[in-house]
Amino acid sequence: MEILHILIRVSTQIQEDDGTSLKTQQEQGIELSKKLKMKYQIHNEGGTSSNKDTLDDRPIMVNLLNLMDQGKIKHLFVYNTDRISRNQTTWYLIRQKMVKNEVILYTSTGKYDTSGTMENLILGILSEVSQYDNKVRTERSRIGKLEKVKQNYYRGGHPPFGFRIDKVQGGSKLVIDEYESKYILTMYTMYSEGHSIKEIKRRLEREQVITRRGNKHWSLGSIQLILRNQTYIGIDQYHDKKSNTTVRNNIPQIVSNTLFDKVQSKRLRTLRRKGQMNRTQHRYLIRDIMYCSCGTPIGGRTKSERSIHHYYCPQSERKFNKSYPSENVCTMKRCVNIQPTEELVWNTLKGLLKDTVDLKTHVNYVLKENPEFSVMLRRQRYKLTRKLKELKNELLTVSDGIVELEKKKILKQFNSEDIYVRIKKNLNTDYRKINVKIENTNNLLTLHYQRDKWYSSLDNISELINSKKTFSYKEKKTLVHLFIQSITLSYIKETKVHELNLFLKIPLVFNTNKTKDLKNVPTKNTSQNLEGQLDQTNTLNDYSTVTDLARFLG
Repeated sequence: MEILHILIRVSTQIQEDDGTSLKTQQEQGIELSKKLKMKYQIHNEGGTSSNKDTLDDRPIMVNLLNLMDQGKIKHLFVYNTDRISRNQTTWYLIRQKMVKNEVILYTSTGKYDTSGTMENLILGILSEVSQYDNKVRTERSRIGKLEKVKQNYYRGGHPPFGFRIDKVQGGSKLVIDEYESKYILTMYTMYSEGHSIKEIKRRLEREQVITRRGNKHWSLGSIQLILRNQTYIGIDQYHDKKSNTTVRNNIPQIVSNTLFDKVQSKRLRTLRRKGQMNRTQHRYLIRDIMYCSCGTPIGGRTKSERSIHHYYCPQSERKFNKSYPSENVCTMKRCVNIQPTEELVWNTLKGLLKDTVDLKTHVNYVLKENPEFSVMLRRQRYKLTRKLKELKNELLTVSDGIVELEKKKILKQFNSEDIYVRIKKNLNTDYRKINVKIENTNNLLTLHYQRDKWYSSLDNISELINSKKTFSYKEKKTLVHLFIQSITLSYIKETKVHELNLFLKIPLVFNTNKTKDLKNVPTKNTSQNLEGQLDQTNTLNDYSTVTDLARFLG
């Protein structure tokens, strides 16, 4: 009994996921095989574009052509001729194979014997009509999509992970998905706290979070794309290549501008390490948050067979390899040993947080005996409130500038497209920077008003430190990254002393600068020889943080 080979294919991934179009094609092919009293065999190419396809991208079609050459296919069904291909070159190659091997083509509208001259001519005409119809539909779809985006509607397709589509009158809007957005924040927060992409992947899979395509397993590339996608800070940008038009819409924001910028900075630091974080087989407690005084992220070098265990500034070797775009000159020519340096940082942090009774007593005494300190606090709050108002006005000005820029673009008032692109890029950068400043100012105001809560949390922090005699490497790293914002390592050439400056996340005691404004001063440690007796200087100010403490305890 002869076999009717049924080729089913749709032009988009959405149609494939939906399954309706594939199912319809398959059912019609099976019904035809029953009428022809033939067996049938399904060849499913799934959802791929049929406009720009080549045979290199279509292994199933290549297999069909090989079977035609072997004489094993004489009857082929496709729902429409454009299912074979809408690409003229590809369609011509497939058609030549069908003519050469005398394959009879069946479609939903009729039967075409490719060996017959007239039917072959009709088939060619149908192919040209199909390609013309495809171009008209593509252009209509492009114009419709662009108009929808201009009206602040979603352009179509799958929404980004963290959002869902809300159907409204006139189109669709992106709205925040409460469940998925929680994991978007988890990804950004974990990465900003020093966790690797693999650790984020394991967390998502352990909690059985499903990807946008319905997969249980997350790819590292998907997570990396999420971590650099501006959609999550409320920017949905669409570019139409044919008209060279870019439309930017505002959508609900999931990730704060501050957190987003923090993640981008960390990604940049990772790239500057030339992939070292992913390749390293050694453990470094503080490398990811430590910087040389020249601004270069500190590197780690471990060669056990040569007894090398050093933290060092890699700027010189990166400049030699032309992989670091900095003109700064580094003065730190000597390395520091890893183990004593990590012990110094850990013991300093532990000692700082271990006994908070004296610290609380001192803080309360300062506030009681120095009423001018409260005056300074109120003045600082007033300045922050005034600064917040100024920033909001500045943001409004930039926003109006973006609108005016787009208006000039529509009216074709720019002599060069490059001028428009540069101005828009600068305005967008300013817009995001101002948003970050607004968030930081709001955070500072919040910190001022939550001062009493920090003080009440000190006992909990002290209890946590005192309740454990030993800490594992993972616990140490979690605590270090939880409390310490960054560490600066510098080398004083005259005295041959390395100096460590620990900047912690939330201050408990403020100092004042020359203008009598409150400022933060780091905890400072110096040592003549980090391998020997530590020569610790007086702490300038004591710090602590309750940020994410609950998550650590949980």
